[in-house]
Amino acid sequence: MAAHAALSRQGAPYVWGAKGPNRFDCSGLTEWAWRQAGVQLGPDTYTQFRQGIPVPPGQIRAGDLIFPKYSFDGRGPGHVQLAISPTEVVHAPQSGDVVRVAPMPSSYVALRPVPLR
Repeated sequence: MAAHAALSRQGAPYVWGAKGPNRFDCSGLTEWAWRQAGVQLGPDTYTQFRQGIPVPPGQIRAGDLIFPKYSFDGRGPGHVQLAISPTEVVHAPQSGDVVRVAPMPSSYVALRPVPLR
């Protein structure tokens, strides 16, 4: 359900700090999409990274959080995407861009969300 929700927002503009429903940054899109599925995620990429369980590459399913390794710095990931299949993600990439589907990154950390308590 989260993946379907995110896909429904394709074309929405990227705006840093935006949480939807008509504008998003990367973590705002994943948080909003999972909220539509009744699951509360943290408000930012770092929090979302700390509230998931690892998923091996061969077991990726729609809704898993994908953190591209190119986005990591000393504090953790700087970008999050939502798997829609084992080979594609939907994400809000960057300023000047829109929510869109993209190929799965070649190197990433995948996590299955664990709801906040």
